[in-house]
Amino acid sequence: MNKTILHWSYLNFKDVPMDLFLYEDLEEVYLKENYISVIPKWLLNITTLKFIHLAGNNLSELPADIYMLENLEFLDVSNNELKELPKTLGLLLQLQQLNVSGNQLTELPVELSSLRNLEHLNIAKNQFRRLPLQLSECVRLNELNVSDNEALLHLPERIANLPMLQSLAADRCALVYLPAALSKFMNHVRIFHNTSVNYIPMVYERFYQNFYDNRQKVTPLSISKKGLFWVRELDTNNRLLLPVGTRKVFPVPSSENQVTLYDDCLHALQTLNRQLPVYDNAALHRLLPEPYMSSHINNGPIARCTTTNCSSCLYTTYYFMVVKRRGSASKQLFTCNFCTHNCALQWLSVNGKKYYQLAWKVSDDDDDD
Repeated sequence: MNKTILHWSYLNFKDVPMDLFLYEDLEEVYLKENYISVIPKWLLNITTLKFIHLAGNNLSELPADIYMLENLEFLDVSNNELKELPKTLGLLLQLQQLNVSGNQLTELPVELSSLRNLEHLNIAKNQFRRLPLQLSECVRLNELNVSDNEALLHLPERIANLPMLQSLAADRCALVYLPAALSKFMNHVRIFHNTSVNYIPMVYERFYQNFYDNRQKVTPLSISKKGLFWVRELDTNNRLLLPVGTRKVFPVPSSENQVTLYDDCLHALQTLNRQLPVYDNAALHRLLPEPYMSSHINNGPIARCTTTNCSSCLYTTYYFMVVKRRGSASKQLFTCNFCTHNCALQWLSVNGKKYYQLAWKVSDDDDDD
């Protein structure tokens, strides 16, 4: 039979019908909302397949041989019973869209970093606690949905800062702060419903609406305060957790040229990291002069300079401001990060009529609420 698309959804199938073999050059198959529990091995021999929709079935695993579908571009196995994904998923080099939302997954295989053509990734409604940094190697990713992973504490800055990322959804997670390094091409964000977050980096300001003030009451952070960098905002007396990797922040106004040589070294290493990721280079790990340096490179910049015409990467040391909107009923705190004192003053000269600064101080481990 000469047919390239089959619509066999909502037909109460318990197995994938072997009639599929009757269709030459089959490219797309819709089998959603059936009762299929296994992807048969013979299906993997239909290598013309580009599109498989198996959402809403009873799948408990994906076959390790799934890599045989070498032309697959779209795979939707959302709302099944998957607990893990095979490492061989990373061999589907033509894959552009992957939806595994609504399962019971706790980890993503690091091998997904090989999916250089991946554009849409939906891992919402699972049980992830962390995301692998290697996901940042999916350089064409432009849509990422991690919402409703209730144990997800941190969204790595290197992932949020992917060069082509345009849409990011991370609502109803357990994020303790929002990544302040964000893709320049971002045009859609759903991230403000994380009840432990008590400030918004200025990079999100254009997405923030006052009605977000009515979201659920802030939940106190349930993490250890030791070993992290905090500041206390003196107007509301709230402690703000700054991005992991922060070592020192300076107020505005302050002395010029306080950013350290250490950060200059990180900028230089970051250029090398574009050619060969540090986490794949054990020899370079051993050569770096400080044990934390490779971690800072792995994690990527923790923020970008808030001044629009600068946007320089920031790693451990930066100038910092806490601000509020003037004449607004909103109580939301916004934060700004700058690479130099000059950038901070430049931003204030443009935005001083819209925002006003709030006083803050560095909060140490003994500074309890």
